[in-house]
Amino acid sequence: LSGFIGGLRSSTAGRLDGVPVLPASAPLPPATRLWFDGALAGLYSRADTSGAALDGAAAAAHEAGSGSGAVRIARARPKVLLLWASQTGNIESLTERYATQLMESGFEIRTCCMEDCDVTALAKAQYVLLMSSTFGDGDPPDNGASFWSALQAVTAPRLDGVRYAVLAFGDTNYDQFCGHGRNLDRRMAEQGALRLLPRADCDSEFQPAADAWLERITVRIKEEDAALHDVAQEGMIPAVLPGVVPSKAHPAASRLVKNLRLNKQGAAKDTRYFSFSTAGSGLEYEVGDALGVWPSNCPELVDELLGLSGLAADTAVSVSGAGEMRLADALARHFEIARPSSEALAFIASRSRDGALGALLADERKADLKRWLWGQQLADVLHEFPVTLSAPELLGILKRLQPRLYSIASSPKAHPEEVHLTVSAVRYNNGRRQRKGVSSTFLADRAGEVSVPVFVQKSAYFRPPRNGDTPMIMVGPGTGVAPFRGFLHERLARGDTGRNWLFFGEQHAATDFYYGDELDTMRTRGLLTRLDLAFSRDQAEKIYVQDRMREHGAELWAWLEAGAHFYVCGDANRMAKDVDAALKAVVASHGGMSDERALEYVSGLARDKRYVRDVY
Repeated sequence: LSGFIGGLRSSTAGRLDGVPVLPASAPLPPATRLWFDGALAGLYSRADTSGAALDGAAAAAHEAGSGSGAVRIARARPKVLLLWASQTGNIESLTERYATQLMESGFEIRTCCMEDCDVTALAKAQYVLLMSSTFGDGDPPDNGASFWSALQAVTAPRLDGVRYAVLAFGDTNYDQFCGHGRNLDRRMAEQGALRLLPRADCDSEFQPAADAWLERITVRIKEEDAALHDVAQEGMIPAVLPGVVPSKAHPAASRLVKNLRLNKQGAAKDTRYFSFSTAGSGLEYEVGDALGVWPSNCPELVDELLGLSGLAADTAVSVSGAGEMRLADALARHFEIARPSSEALAFIASRSRDGALGALLADERKADLKRWLWGQQLADVLHEFPVTLSAPELLGILKRLQPRLYSIASSPKAHPEEVHLTVSAVRYNNGRRQRKGVSSTFLADRAGEVSVPVFVQKSAYFRPPRNGDTPMIMVGPGTGVAPFRGFLHERLARGDTGRNWLFFGEQHAATDFYYGDELDTMRTRGLLTRLDLAFSRDQAEKIYVQDRMREHGAELWAWLEAGAHFYVCGDANRMAKDVDAALKAVVASHGGMSDERALEYVSGLARDKRYVRDVY
């Protein structure tokens, strides 16, 4: 970098008003190019060759690709710290896009994962934007836990004069909807920070609300900055972003080439191995990433909903962003028609002659409503509380269909132009009717007939150790084994020599040992140093992966002390919490520590990215 900058200093080529910028043809992502341009502008602000000092925050904005257009060097740009925390990676990718948009709006941007942010640095910040999901019962995501602990500590710094805003993400089906975002908002205010805008709470269909928040906060910061510094921050020309890579908004077309049931005959579950061809799609991934799948709804469920609504399949409707189409097609491809939203429940209650649903929606009956809704789909609610709906009213109470994320079960080094998934097809009887999951049964039953829209959701830290000699411990019961299959294939392809230990569990060894032959071969050939199994229903007393961890606690502790990385994938509500408790118990027992010291030790593993979870 020093040599590169030195070369730019000695030349006037590639400069705008004396400040060097990367050429539009540079083979770098737009966000990276913008970062370099800002860094170069900062360097030249301290030693401008013409002798005219530039502001330290100045950066050149230009039209990428043409090299022409008006250029403006902004002085004293608003300094924005964009903090994020995310369990699945959704917010991390959104942060990257928002950082680019804020830079194009004339702001000096610094992005940081909350776990990498020193809380004491907040006191020196000008504008702080916090974006976080909620994990579990109102808790922070794993990569936001240490930041939250520091922020709510009695030693947390005062934040008087700091201006902030919170964008919270959650799921309205949980009682503590956006609970962590609410906590962040409250604590920032308690420490004296000034709220720029009311907190924005986003459900699973978050994009419109989040984009609206970004627009409002951009305007608000400009207003604040103009009032404080009397500097107008307008007229910046955004960079043109050439080319389109597969993304959530622009997914790649993939083809399902393998669909194999992993359970043996007689199993209660229907778990599948899927392989997609990505040849020519431009889709690229690394082990540890997730694959986003845009499903379509079950045709039978579409027909059932139309029948209950008394509407014709050919009714013409307009769908925002998609145009005019048949109602049946809109329901199949663009709307969530299985899970009943709170808006749908409220609307049905307002139209129903039976007051029972309205009574269930009362605040004091949340527990009763939750029990009643278990396993229920929107069609079940309409069976129980029939109402008359027009097509616009029906679409108005539905949320937009969202992609589903699945941990990738393959390595691109071992399986080029392929991506593998391990998915449990959800099928159940809710006591009234047979029901099934939207995306899992789309993949299992219908994806082979159509092109499947997919994209990659990048993972920040859920990766095998970079050092091939580092030991690796993986806890992946059920479909949680998926990414670890990819990890092991990756390590084999790289020629890594580090020891590998997998804990796997399911119900029955005879029917539910996913990839059993493959894992046994890996153990025989030495790739898997240890393979510990927990089949819960094969004996009178249930045994789980956390029980196996405690059984082998002394060796597990020895691996950790030898530098092993510890990974967990699977259910967040119970398994991940039980495994976390078992890990702390092992550390306390075999490390000779108090519970407090064991907690500090495990927290240190997480800070060092040696304890990483992919939970859902």
